[in-house]
Amino acid sequence: MNKPEKFEVKVKSLLDEELDDLDPAITRRLQQARYAAMEKAKPRSIWAFYPQAISAVLAVIIISASLYFNYDSNVLNNTELAMETDIEMLTANESLDLIEDFEFMQWLAESEEYAG
Repeated sequence: MNKPEKFEVKVKSLLDEELDDLDPAITRRLQQARYAAMEKAKPRSIWAFYPQAISAVLAVIIISASLYFNYDSNVLNNTELAMETDIEMLTANESLDLIEDFEFMQWLAESEEYAG
């Protein structure tokens, strides 16, 4: 055994000897303090977390619903815009060569939007 371990063993044995010589009133107060500390350290019931759990679930539902409806309306708006563009291209009296080059038509439409 090295020096620190010998010191710990000696201190433990001295404290154990002193414990036997303690006044019963002090021993009783120490025991009550230990029980009080153990009561505070007990795990909380699952029902203690019920209000926080309900709040978290409601927050997730609200956020999910708002994201879903916002996404859904954006998709519908984009779809309607694409359909209008397709109908305009089909009904226009322009050459079929331009219609076949769809990327060019998109670029042209975007440049006209930003120009005017």
